Amino acid sequence: MNKYRLFIDPEKEEMWINKIQQDGYRLVSNTLDFIYTFEETDEKYITRTDYQNHMSKEKYDEYLNIHEEFGWEHIRGGRFGMTQQIWSKIEDGNDKLFSDRDSKINFYKRQMNFTGSLAFLFLIYSFIFEPVTGNNLFLTSGLWDMQGTEFWRAFLFELPFAIMRFLPAILFPIAAVLFFVSYYKSDQAKKALEKEK
Repeated sequence: MNKYRLFIDPEKEEMWINKIQQDGYRLVSNTLDFIYTFEETDEKYITRTDYQNHMSKEKYDEYLNIHEEFGWEHIRGGRFGMTQQIWSKIEDGNDKLFSDRDSKINFYKRQMNFTGSLAFLFLIYSFIFEPVTGNNLFLTSGLWDMQGTEFWRAFLFELPFAIMRFLPAILFPIAAVLFFVSYYKSDQAKKALEKEK
């Protein structure tokens, strides 16, 4: 069974996967961050997500071996820190990963860097290099003077280019909001970690 979902929050992703697993399924793969493949099972499985920074081959092998010794099956991830590590195992009461809280902080930091960089690039493009106004959204000369089929042909041809010119102005506030959400969640995770110590 395949399910399609894209998550911004790793805690919500974990809860969603584990809710499906409570109904007699287990996660067997996660492709492209949003395609989840489940198979039926009689066992109760628990899944955890973990976010690590870039690791050397030796450290990555050690990271895998430590978790596998405690019964975790590595579903997805790599040593370069670009994607999350997804671990799954049969529930046995010892269902926490060793780096749970630290990994959430790492995740939110990477998300802050990514969304902050995107917001900055969209801001520069939208308001400095290519300010979008009604005059430069559609660049086909004489478009608004055309009539009938000629107008619609030119308009529909130009529309994708107009959307691409306007898209950074729309994406800037979205990226900015995601940056502040990541900042807030990172701060909350740090406070929770300090309370645990």
